[in-house]
Amino acid sequence: MAIKGGTRGRTGSHSQETEADPGAITGIRSHILEAAERVIHDRGVAAATTRAIAEEARCAEGSIYRYFPDKQALFIECIKTRYPQFIELTSSLPDRVGQATVRGNLEELAVSAMSFYRAILPIVAGTVRERELLEAQRRHFQESNGGPMRTVGSLTTYLRGEQRLGRVSNRVSARHAARLLLGACFGQVFLEETVGQDAKLGTDEQFVKESVRSILEGLQPSC
Repeated sequence: MAIKGGTRGRTGSHSQETEADPGAITGIRSHILEAAERVIHDRGVAAATTRAIAEEARCAEGSIYRYFPDKQALFIECIKTRYPQFIELTSSLPDRVGQATVRGNLEELAVSAMSFYRAILPIVAGTVRERELLEAQRRHFQESNGGPMRTVGSLTTYLRGEQRLGRVSNRVSARHAARLLLGACFGQVFLEETVGQDAKLGTDEQFVKESVRSILEGLQPSC
């Protein structure tokens, strides 16, 4: 890939380099991802066309498709590489059944989720406004078995596992409890971004602690 000169770019042709050096491929992919993040942050998702990203990365537009099948895959990769710890945490949830405490496991997930949601909110908001991009995102999630439903599914599987061990009541719906927790995290992040300080309920840790407690203890008054 020929990256044009400049402080943000690279010089020279990379075609032979990428064929011979896997490390070079990783470096160029990272360079494109960083450029995409800058464009999204500075101009929004709607303006993050492959042409704009290529200009920011100082590379040919066609070079992007050597490393990413489409723009949606590029956006998803931006999210995955920026917050790999959240992706890894959600994937490992089913393996945590019976380990530590349910409350502690849920609090750890929820705090990580709030940081993750806060970081991706600009991408989410921009995608919802662009119908074509939204449809492309939905297709990508279906084809890759990824996206938010994978997170919900991992948490649901974890809660069902804890129900089998008797550490979570069988009277509650694991599917709904998963959505209540993750939805509360996303909703709070959205409120804070749109309203400001008036929407805050303490730190992320404080908000999570009370949210998890409320879900675990339920809303019914004690007898």
